[in-house]
Amino acid sequence: MKKIFILVSCFVIQWCALSAMPRDRFLIQKDVAQYKGSDYANVVQVARQISLEEAFEIAENNPDIDYFVFTKGYMMVLEIPPHVPFDLSQDPFELVTHTPFIYDSGESSIGYCRIFREGDTVFFKKEGMWLGSAPDLADAYFKE
Repeated sequence: MKKIFILVSCFVIQWCALSAMPRDRFLIQKDVAQYKGSDYANVVQVARQISLEEAFEIAENNPDIDYFVFTKGYMMVLEIPPHVPFDLSQDPFELVTHTPFIYDSGESSIGYCRIFREGDTVFFKKEGMWLGSAPDLADAYFKE
């Protein structure tokens, strides 16, 4: 029984590793997302709650897409800093909401932010790229 368990465990680990590998024509930059202070003017498309495989397919089939950010953590909240000018009319993909949120420091606030949940994917053109740290929350995939 113990040998069967070990064999099954090895198979599952190998399958998970292979299924998590990026495609040949993409480079991965782990633990990054488009910076919260970016104006997101370089967004090409948005897809909510999709698989990484579906994200690759969308990116491969759209020549306007240079890279995408795939949310892998439960939820990522990117507040728009108060010093960054923002106008809701400049949000054609409806990524921004006005809501209460809590900073990493534990301090609560209310304001504009972009909320992404696991599987949410934003596709970008390279012009305007501005990446920021997103440990355990998101990865960026670039077309080669």
